[in-house]
Amino acid sequence: MKTSLLLFLLACLAMAPTLAQTTVSASDIMAKINRREAVSYQNTTITGDLDLTSLANRKEVREGNWKGESQEFLSTVDVPLTFKNCTFKGKFLAYRTEQQEERKLLNMSNKVYNTDFTEAVTIEGCQFTNDAAFKYSTFSQRAIFTDNNFQDGALFKYSRFRNEADFSGSTFREYADFKYTKFDESSSFRRVAFERYADFKYTKFDERVDFSQARFSSNADFKYTHLPRGTNFDDTRFNGSTDFKYTTLDGRRFSPNGR
Repeated sequence: MKTSLLLFLLACLAMAPTLAQTTVSASDIMAKINRREAVSYQNTTITGDLDLTSLANRKEVREGNWKGESQEFLSTVDVPLTFKNCTFKGKFLAYRTEQQEERKLLNMSNKVYNTDFTEAVTIEGCQFTNDAAFKYSTFSQRAIFTDNNFQDGALFKYSRFRNEADFSGSTFREYADFKYTKFDESSSFRRVAFERYADFKYTKFDERVDFSQARFSSNADFKYTHLPRGTNFDDTRFNGSTDFKYTTLDGRRFSPNGR
């Protein structure tokens, strides 16, 4: 009996490191990306802002000018990113901007920092406690954002998904911004909970998209959205206001449940 108990305790001690929530700083993750090392974390708390707009490979892609046109910079994450059951304590930034007021009357210059992802992105079962900004980002490979909790704003405006995109089971507690987003391949928002404004205005889905069992608790804006044949709204609940004006399904006017 004593031997069995001792073996059980030893097994628990051996498992403890894998079950415990470890902590890593965002700067350590950025250093790995700069070394072109694959990033993979599980059951980890990430402290500080994960600012992917400030990578070592950042380059200027557009010059600003005195007319107010933005100066643009692009960083590229060229290694696979995997986060499972992690908590991001700071901001997750693949986009940011800084505006500088000039002395000249009515003239402002703006600096915009963007990030593209050339390899697969997998973020599953994670907690975003602050902003998650992916505006203008291009995801070249599969992008998985399943079962996450976005506690603050989630910004995917103007982003482009060239491969499969999956947000199934995630919860957006604040503004979910997918305005002007483009999905080249199939995408899924199955069982997603949109607790605030869900903005899909002008969004373009080239392949089938699944909104089955999704819940829209507040505003759902699909105005001018292009939906392809095979789009699924089965058991979707709209508990707030909706706007499907000029929305098309396979080129024809569309509104679910006759709304």
